Amino acid sequence: MTFYFRSDDVPELQGLSRWEQRVLLRGTFIKERAVSTLVLLLIVIGTVQFGLNPLIESLAPGLRNNTLPYASVLLVWLFLLMWLRDVVMMNVLRPKIGAKRVELEKAKAAQVEAEAAADTERAADAPAGSER
Repeated sequence: MTFYFRSDDVPELQGLSRWEQRVLLRGTFIKERAVSTLVLLLIVIGTVQFGLNPLIESLAPGLRNNTLPYASVLLVWLFLLMWLRDVVMMNVLRPKIGAKRVELEKAKAAQVEAEAAADTERAADAPAGSER
């Protein structure tokens, strides 16, 4: 199975705008997103406490006393882990994304068909001599 880092490269997301990709990836699978957020929270707490803080203390002992640089390091670490979570979730949810995309395309086709049927019905009900 191929692993993708960018959503533009995922075959199931081809042809969608950036906004549609974002909505499909972040707004559709709420249960999976909630679970992954809880896992992300545990990973952030664990890696900061047992990985990042000891590393900072060994490399730059005074950095934790400076609020702004330390906060910057923590934010960069958080954003890196969030990006990594999004990449993993995008690849794990590929089958569900494909199924959801097919479902959305079927719904769109049914809507277009219903509109066409309604237009045909309106045209049939209109008097023969009048035009819109």
